[in-house]
Amino acid sequence: MSEKEVIKVEVPKWLAERLRKYAAERYGLRRGALSKAIVEILERELGGPQPSAGGLDRLVGLGLSSPRRWNGEDLAEALRDN
Repeated sequence: MSEKEVIKVEVPKWLAERLRKYAAERYGLRRGALSKAIVEILERELGGPQPSAGGLDRLVGLGLSSPRRWNGEDLAEALRDN
């Protein structure tokens, strides 16, 4: 699970009503629907999460920009330049 942070902002009433309506239509009336809607909108407008400095996500990302294919061999061996 990713880290979360509470951000308190003030928005115009008409915008808050539109956001609540959007969240209810998209996610239903469940707990957390408003947060999910806001995250979805912000990610769409600002882009997804920034890549981390390391870890598995970084290794997986290497494969996306590489012509190399991983065929189940040792990952370090597959990523090593020959």
